[in-house]
Amino acid sequence: MAEHPDVIAQIEASFAVQTPTGKRIAGYLLANLAQVPFETADSIARSTATSGISVGRYLRSLGYRNLDDLKRTLREQGTALYQPWGVTDRLGAYRQRREQPQPQKLRQSLTLELEAVEHVYQLAGGDAFAQVSRQLAQAEAVFVVGIQSTRGIANAFYSHLEYLRPKVYYADGLSGTYVESLNSEFSAPYLVLTDTRAYSTIAQKYCQAACARGLRLALITDIYCPWARDYPIDLLQVKTDTRPVLGLTGTAELSVQSAAVFGAGTGWRGGGATAGQ
Repeated sequence: MAEHPDVIAQIEASFAVQTPTGKRIAGYLLANLAQVPFETADSIARSTATSGISVGRYLRSLGYRNLDDLKRTLREQGTALYQPWGVTDRLGAYRQRREQPQPQKLRQSLTLELEAVEHVYQLAGGDAFAQVSRQLAQAEAVFVVGIQSTRGIANAFYSHLEYLRPKVYYADGLSGTYVESLNSEFSAPYLVLTDTRAYSTIAQKYCQAACARGLRLALITDIYCPWARDYPIDLLQVKTDTRPVLGLTGTAELSVQSAAVFGAGTGWRGGGATAGQ
């Protein structure tokens, strides 16, 4: 078997050139990599409303002969494979880790933290990140929207950004509609939305509403959001699961990501542009 790169990176890198059918399959695989060892081509097809033939065609486009070839690669990369953890996973791991020495627990968490931060800085060198930075500097106005547990991080990002440019607003959603950001007085605002697992239906509806109104939107979420690529938006997906004992995930990575967007925005403006022009 030919040597394959990191599966997640491979799927993400090819996403833009896939057909709508291929994108559905890719989105499902990204959201359910931990489940792939138990899947068949037909079960993936049922979950994605495609066909077994389409699943096979998609896998071959990535360089895999078939689903078994992909499973074999996942097993080989198993020690480094990033997987989302559910509640039962966390409880099981917690029971197992109780027997581990504290230094070993800390090393495991540190490894995941460093991988997450490294992923953020890889994003910072990409086109999507550069586009978000330009929009933050040039947009007529910026609305920052935080959903669920990301509200605090979004609010902190808003607080930093308002020091850099005028017309920055935080939509807290207390009305349940975020209408002030979707129907503002500005002709070309830029919306920044944050949400992570478990994903809120409000976040998806917000993306739908923003796109229907022709508003530019950046979505900051984790790499497993199953619908993130369904919309024509600026997308930044970060690793948020560092498996701490208390089950609190993502704050460090999203904070670093927000700070990096903030830094990229200031650096871009430092080249001579003035926000709002």
